[in-house]
Amino acid sequence: MYYNYMRKLFGLLLIAVLFASCSSTKKAEPEKAAAETIKTDETDAEYSRSTSNVSISKEEFLNDKNEILEIISKLSHIMADYDYQKWLNYIEPESIEYWSNSANLKKASKRLPIKNQHLTSLNDYFRMVFVPSRRERRVEEIRYVSRDSVKAVEVREETDVVYYNFVKKNGKWMVKIPPLQG
Repeated sequence: MYYNYMRKLFGLLLIAVLFASCSSTKKAEPEKAAAETIKTDETDAEYSRSTSNVSISKEEFLNDKNEILEIISKLSHIMADYDYQKWLNYIEPESIEYWSNSANLKKASKRLPIKNQHLTSLNDYFRMVFVPSRRERRVEEIRYVSRDSVKAVEVREETDVVYYNFVKKNGKWMVKIPPLQG
């Protein structure tokens, strides 16, 4: 008799658990849909901010953003290892040429925050300027300058902080290191 009572109690308990799990699934579905709606709204807002100057499809925007963020992730690992040779693979040829020029490095040396540091090579630029200025930065969005030029930014309040400039060369996004101004 005790055995039959326990079986019935166990059966009722099992039905209650199954019922509760079914009802929680139904509650989760609207929450999931609401979360997806919010994510879609955020993506639409970012798409609008990012493409205000250029006609780019949403699909192309998402593909470019994913590709650029993937490159930035790889660059983060490269910078953590101070792997100059791997870093060069992501830099566009014109930037390598410009920043290998001793006259440009000399001008840039005058702008370094620590006096008496001198840039004598592109490797110096990589170690003393590129890595420190991007270490532990969080790039979240991109902004199109043109179809083949994008800025990768961190959004702070209403301000975009640009950490990377990218140009598309032969269908591949590469880092463009802007030349000195003035």
